[in-house]
Amino acid sequence: MSKGGLSDMPVRNLGPKSQEEAPPTAAKNGAPAAGERPAERYKRLPTGTHGLDPEEVQRDQRERLRTAMVELIARRGYRAVRILDVTKLARVSRPTFYTLYADKEALFLDAYDEISGRAAKAVLDAYEAEGSEGEHLRVAIHAFAALAADEPEAMSLFVLGAFGAGAKALERRNRTLEALEQIIRMSRDPASTERRTDLTVKVLLGGVREVTAARLRHGRSSDLPDLVGELAGWAASYPLKLPAGLEGSSPPRRRKTDVDPDLTSERARAAEGRLPSGRHALSRKFIIKNQRERIVDATAATVATKGLGGLTIPEIARRANVSHQTFYEIYPTKLDAFLGALKIGMHQALRVSGEAFDAHKDDWPRAVSAGLHPLIDYLTSEPAHAHLSLVDTFAASPDAIEIRDAALQSFSAYLAPGYELAAKSRPVPPIASEAITGGIWQVLHDYIDTGRVAELPDVAPQVVYLALFPFLGSRAAAKAARLRPDALS
Repeated sequence: MSKGGLSDMPVRNLGPKSQEEAPPTAAKNGAPAAGERPAERYKRLPTGTHGLDPEEVQRDQRERLRTAMVELIARRGYRAVRILDVTKLARVSRPTFYTLYADKEALFLDAYDEISGRAAKAVLDAYEAEGSEGEHLRVAIHAFAALAADEPEAMSLFVLGAFGAGAKALERRNRTLEALEQIIRMSRDPASTERRTDLTVKVLLGGVREVTAARLRHGRSSDLPDLVGELAGWAASYPLKLPAGLEGSSPPRRRKTDVDPDLTSERARAAEGRLPSGRHALSRKFIIKNQRERIVDATAATVATKGLGGLTIPEIARRANVSHQTFYEIYPTKLDAFLGALKIGMHQALRVSGEAFDAHKDDWPRAVSAGLHPLIDYLTSEPAHAHLSLVDTFAASPDAIEIRDAALQSFSAYLAPGYELAAKSRPVPPIASEAITGGIWQVLHDYIDTGRVAELPDVAPQVVYLALFPFLGSRAAAKAARLRPDALS
């Protein structure tokens, strides 16, 4: 959470004409009360003289607009929401809307900042209370789960963003998580510095976020309070410090503007260019396969460098060196091309990881290590596909999230044998494999999103350790983590 908190956009004094748009009396912190009707939620004070401070009126108008925005996004999706819809539901006039917000995106970001700020404050207030480290984590996770259970629509914006809302919401989410991570990491280990790469807290926050997001996506927010004990037990099991040799130094984070825009892999560059025209011996099947691959690579490269908003069919066709007609013969829409690229990227990642895991499945710790190293190598070698799969998914569509979820479930299954190994020596909460997978996803996401995908192999041993620790304990997990990649082949 950035210290700036809520957006403080300048507004002019509205005066008497806004008297009819007085504050809602039923809405609480931008969330509908249980069983509350819209007329109650967005209730206006009586017209005429009411003696309210104009600034207070404006604050409550903003609150009504934020509440309406969250409600409509949950109901229709961001792209389908119009300013007219928001003002009608919030019972705020359109002229008043434009004195408060420049456009729909500005309102969305204000709503996002409000819920993310409250979520971060709830977690930090709980975490900083007196008690042991395990108690800190339990009460902080409970505070987060309670907020998600009480306000699922608002918290869905925080943990998921909104499809079609652009990259700014995800940037805000990342800033909030980075601030939380730094505060919790310094609290766990006061000697911690920015130059030390300890990914433990990042994995913990990513795990809690992923478990929460999964319940919110499937309308099961009421399950979250019951999972607090499992999540806290998993999180509290990790030591405050990593074993010697697994920590490393880390250069300062690079801003995305510093990232080399050319994310095309060597494989994709080798495949660029049109196939021979005229008479040739190439089969139709080979031609279509080649064109599809070039379109998929072009889609990934476009999204990685220009964002989902910059993805257009002319741009894909230009990069892929195919005609518009050829594009439409293979993919009906640009979203279909995006989903095609996502499926192929996820399939390749699962394939290289699964093959390596299966080669050592009789030695589970070694198999997990063997599976994670080629996964990270694949992401490093295919930065455009890595960016599309791990960074841009949430901005695309519900279909993209389903593809991502299926991949996460497949990775989580590789951790299942660990429960049997741990059964006789240490209790492992059932939620651990799901949380670990979410935590690893967060690590990969952050390195890719900040233009540091090439550094992932350096932290691969630590990722292996954090995946294995809850099942094996520190010594055995560290032993598997220190296996050199060339010894795993």
